[in-house]
Amino acid sequence: MAHACYAFTNKTYFEPEPNTRIGLTFNNDKEDINLIIKTGDTQIGGTLTTPVKPEVSSLVILLSGSGDQDRDETLEGFKILKVIADHLASKGIASFRYDDRGVGESTGDFVNSTIEDHSNDLKNIMDYFKSNIKHPFHDFILFGHSQGGILASKVAVGNTSVKKVILMGAPAVPLVEVVLYQVRQENNEANISKPLIEANVSAHSRLMWAIKDNKNINEALSLFRESTEVILYESSLSKNVVDTLKIEKEALAKTKEFKIIYGLPSLTSFLYYDPSIDLKQLEVPVLGLFGGLDFQVTIDQNKDRMENALLKSGSDYQFITFEHANHFFQKATTGRRDEYPFLEKKFVNRFLDKITNWIIGN
Repeated sequence: MAHACYAFTNKTYFEPEPNTRIGLTFNNDKEDINLIIKTGDTQIGGTLTTPVKPEVSSLVILLSGSGDQDRDETLEGFKILKVIADHLASKGIASFRYDDRGVGESTGDFVNSTIEDHSNDLKNIMDYFKSNIKHPFHDFILFGHSQGGILASKVAVGNTSVKKVILMGAPAVPLVEVVLYQVRQENNEANISKPLIEANVSAHSRLMWAIKDNKNINEALSLFRESTEVILYESSLSKNVVDTLKIEKEALAKTKEFKIIYGLPSLTSFLYYDPSIDLKQLEVPVLGLFGGLDFQVTIDQNKDRMENALLKSGSDYQFITFEHANHFFQKATTGRRDEYPFLEKKFVNRFLDKITNWIIGN
């Protein structure tokens, strides 16, 4: 059902330093309050969405996946976290979502930010709400999508303010393993022979570790370029179009690209971090959500590792698998990335209801 929405764009609302409330929008079942939370040298811009009739006292903090995301986690035109926030509010559940460092109204340097920086941002956000007079929250539910799930589990460990954790397509293995799985999967889809695929996977692995350890980088780069050339050559053969000079240039370009990518602090601080260590220490209920067509964070690679960790922790957990869902939990046909732009910007059936039912019922 559509609701009339009234936006007060000509007014600015201020709260005592160090926090500033900068705007408000509401309809007949929720209120959106745009906030800027000052935390040391940075500020975090986000949206607090509160229901008119609250059903739970906890605040759900929504955490986006990898890359520099806006507060809605807008991917391929799909505002993932905004849709979740609106649904939560319709069921009486408050939420907060925020821009990553250096995005939107958040300041700071995303590229050089680390997992510790992101953890501190999240902790500071919780501290803000615990001390906020107008919108006080003392209990939190951390809801992480993809890489955001790593952050949710990390911050939840030993934090008595966190009452529940929701992991949406979240890795349970170090991201370095996810990256290598994706490299293997992409080469499989290109019908590359197994020996060449494994050589290329090893080249990626060697380059990542060489950059991490700052050792033998030139050797790893040379191996990566050679392996990439062979992959591109075999792919060209299958298409009956072989341009040796073009292949060499493309391989060199990819080598330079991945040297930069694998050296970014915003990635490397997550690459070798093992989420299962945190999962083993959780003492709160956990909801794990998996997509049957998620080829970015696959069930095969992550579900068992997550379950084993949670069994060791003794946490009360529930897993739900949505058979035809991709990594964004849209209804998909193949789950491949090239399909995303053409999918309907909505979640698979019952996805949102399963989440709210679990929050209210647990």
